[in-house]
This record gives sequence, structure tokens and C-alpha cells, in this order.
Amino acid sequence: MLTDEQIFDILDGCALKDILSQHQNLLSESVEYKAYFEELEAVHFDLADLKIEKPSPKFTENLLANIAYAPTKKKSWSSQLTCIFLTAMSVFFVVTLGLALFYFSNSNSAIEIPRVNNLEVVNNFSTDLLVKLILLINLIVLLVIFDKKVLKPYFMNRKVRLS
Repeated sequence: MLTDEQIFDILDGCALKDILSQHQNLLSESVEYKAYFEELEAVHFDLADLKIEKPSPKFTENLLANIAYAPTKKKSWSSQLTCIFLTAMSVFFVVTLGLALFYFSNSNSAIEIPRVNNLEVVNNFSTDLLVKLILLINLIVLLVIFDKKVLKPYFMNRKVRLS
């Protein structure tokens, strides 16, 4: 049997020759196909006879005027706080990194480390590299503390809860 789509192509007059020849053979051989085709033909002609009604322009205007649109929500200051905070932290990080690179690469002066007269062991370990390393470790510890005490509680409270 042919599909409904192929039968409607036949009724519309846009079917291929192969499908038309199949259709002619099925009409002459199968009583079931002939009854089914006549049902689809009746539906096709009934649909073709229906007039499509268009609503008047006044009705369309009235309908569109009375549709209740949902008001757009303005983003409040608190909802934008995350973006503002992350932007400020990014700018702070870039400026700090730029200043550090500028001063450490262009600086000819050495960091003055106080010498302890009585303890030679302390004098051996207090070098420029050690001071920079200690400063870096302190900065990392400060960032970890800031993350645990400020950022984590803030973002934990902003979790979306599914109910």
C-alpha cells in the first residue's frame, strides 16, 4: 500500500509516475486500498472546500492590546554583586601582577636586609630570594584565608535549591 503522504500527493496532482502506476495497480487489485483511497479522497475534497476565515484587523488589534505581558524584571544591585566582585578582583589581580613585574624586572636596587651581628646563621639565610619567597607564601596564605572566610560562605548562600 502507499503511504498517506503519497496518496495526498496523488490527489494534489504532484505524484511521481512510479507512484501513479503503483496507485493504478492497487486500485484495480485491492478492494481495501480502493475503499481507503476513497475515504482519503473525500477528506481531501472536504478540506479543499473549506473557506479559510481570516479574523478582522480590528479583532487582531484588540487581542494584542489586551494580552497581559509579563513585566520585565530589572536586575537588582544584589544580583549584579557577583559580577562586580569578580570584575574588581580580576582588575586587582592584573594590576598587582603588572606592578610586580614592572618593579621586579626594572629594579636595580636590592632589598636592604638587616644584618644580625651576633647570629651568623640568620645572616646566611636572609637573602633576597628568601624574602621574596616569604612574601609569596604570605600572599598565598592570605588568598586562601580570603577564599575560605569570605568567598566560600558567600557562594554557598547563593546556591540554587531545587524543590
